Amino acid sequence: MPNYKLEGNYLRHRSGNLVAEVDAKLIRDSSGNRIGEIDGDYIRDSRGNRVADFDGSYIRDGSGNRIGEMRDVQQDIDGIGGMTLIALWVLCVR
Repeated sequence: MPNYKLEGNYLRHRSGNLVAEVDAKLIRDSSGNRIGEIDGDYIRDSRGNRVADFDGSYIRDGSGNRIGEMRDVQQDIDGIGGMTLIALWVLCVR
């Protein structure tokens, strides 16, 4: 059973606490502070540094090392798959 659930634009822990919010391409924490953004196939942190990328099958960190796959994300977060789900996993869950 996943510990997190994506409900619309909100990522919630299974206890119901708000973890993050997706605002178009920006990802904000529960306080509204920007923690990252989605830039095409790249995920960037709040300073604009590349944190990870997704090539369709593997998630890689900024150095190019493989850190996971889509099934890893789906084991942790209940929601419709896509770049948004991967970015939330990289920035908030992992």
